[in-house]
Amino acid sequence: MEVMILLIIVFGVVVYVMIRGAIEEKNRKKKYRSELKALYGSFPDRAYSAEELEKIARRYSHRRENSACADAAQNTQERQKEAAKNEIVDIDEITWNDLSMDSIFARMNFTQSSSGEEYLYDMLRRPVTDDRDGTQARMETHINYMMVHEEERLDTMMALHELGNTGKYSLFDYLDYLGELGVRSSRIHYGCILLLLVSVAAVFVQTSLGVALLIATACFNIVIYMKEKGIAAPYVTTFAYILRMIHCADAVTKHSYGPEMEDYVAVLKAERGSFREFEKHSGMVLRMNASTGSLDELLFDYIKMLTHVDLIRFNKMLHIVHKNKKEIIGLAGDIGYIDAVISIGYFRAALPYYTTPVLQTGCDSRFVISEGFHPCIESPVPNSFSQGRGMIITGSNASGKSTFLKMTAVNAILAQTIHTCAARMYKGNYFRIYSSMSLRDNLDSGESYYIVEIKALKRIMDAAEPDGGAPLLCFVDEVLRGTNTVERIAASAQILQRLAQRGIYCFAATHDIELTHLLERHYDNFHFEEEVRDGDVLFSYRLLGGRAHTRNAIKLLEIIGFSKDIIRKADDMAGAFLESGEWVQQS
Repeated sequence: MEVMILLIIVFGVVVYVMIRGAIEEKNRKKKYRSELKALYGSFPDRAYSAEELEKIARRYSHRRENSACADAAQNTQERQKEAAKNEIVDIDEITWNDLSMDSIFARMNFTQSSSGEEYLYDMLRRPVTDDRDGTQARMETHINYMMVHEEERLDTMMALHELGNTGKYSLFDYLDYLGELGVRSSRIHYGCILLLLVSVAAVFVQTSLGVALLIATACFNIVIYMKEKGIAAPYVTTFAYILRMIHCADAVTKHSYGPEMEDYVAVLKAERGSFREFEKHSGMVLRMNASTGSLDELLFDYIKMLTHVDLIRFNKMLHIVHKNKKEIIGLAGDIGYIDAVISIGYFRAALPYYTTPVLQTGCDSRFVISEGFHPCIESPVPNSFSQGRGMIITGSNASGKSTFLKMTAVNAILAQTIHTCAARMYKGNYFRIYSSMSLRDNLDSGESYYIVEIKALKRIMDAAEPDGGAPLLCFVDEVLRGTNTVERIAASAQILQRLAQRGIYCFAATHDIELTHLLERHYDNFHFEEEVRDGDVLFSYRLLGGRAHTRNAIKLLEIIGFSKDIIRKADDMAGAFLESGEWVQQS
């Protein structure tokens, strides 16, 4: 009787713990769902460390390498040409760093999974150069659907959250590691099972010999098992993430979406169908690295050691992964896609306003931005322009030149990646986008700032060579600032003129007023200006037509406290130069 009461108590405790755990899990999900709902319309507050951003960039590089290898495996000339063309289109490291695109990525990264994070980052690095296949149009339909339908959006995000992250490495890393493991045969494991059956049968034929053989066989099987398990166990993490992707696909596709999402759901269902065999008996493989410590689990551990059933299943799953690597990457991409789509919707909702771009092919259309702003600046001052060619921008330091260049470049990238612009209106070509702005000395190679700068400009010149690709849009801040005035102006004039002659939209900021005269046949002149009032400097940050005429840099000397004599003579020298074109030292 006492034993029965004890068993009832134990059973009751187990049931209570299970029910309590289920309730806590339900409350956790409910709370997180509420947090996701409240976050809509605001930017994420997560701060990324340099190590985290480096890890994301490394994942992007690995993803691109895998894509390139997949294209090369097709071994067709057309594929190789397309791959080479895509390399040109990608946002290179100089442009990415110039424009602080890591900050842009962090500003819009609402993704719930590693697959989504990698997909969104990859999107920002690879602007599309046309939409002949309707990819951007379909994405726009999906973004709008998820923005409008809150419950479906939250259901999908919860499924993606359960997928989670891969940890330190990306799925592509794990697949590479499995590739290094190769295809593993289960013959030795079947041999161990056969040996075990023979030794058991021997016990009934000749007991003493059979028992000895059974003990020897058990020891042999356990040794082989521990050796093979040590090889297999580190790769179980990959299987676990693939299974989570499969379950995520099930969770996403089970929800009822509108007709706008039918094409996406159909693709996801088809891809998920390739992994029915992969799921079978996968639980024993996933438990290879962990045990609950329960009596039945302990007993099953000994069965596995003797029969190697989990290792046989591991090898079967490994074979399926090798055979379906392309499908696994496709599934990860499509799951990442919807995660990125929802993230773009959150980003749009957080902006004060946005527009979808009007993008065209050809070189004859105008480049227009109306009330464009930089999405990472709090309380930004919007600017507008409509250009049929490049512009040269003058003005003093901190007046807004660099911010304007970055605003324009960032919106051009966002237009061709996430189909979203921080502006009232955006119209332009599909561009290849380059910059030479925030350069530094390269201490590792011993290169001076000037060498780094001219190499950055040379890559733009090389990209401008006629190749039948999309027109080029480039941004240059303070052209050739790393050398003396005379050579800087002469070289800058020739470089900028050559870029304009090749039909390139070049937006260049400079302090050299001389360039505005030398290049006025090729570029339109714009400027930013400031006002010195009551001992303070006031900036409007508004783009104005024409070249800069103010000389407030000298007035700033007075505000800081330089003597009036220095101020007067400097002002006289500057005025005399602007009139005569010659420098005369004031005594």
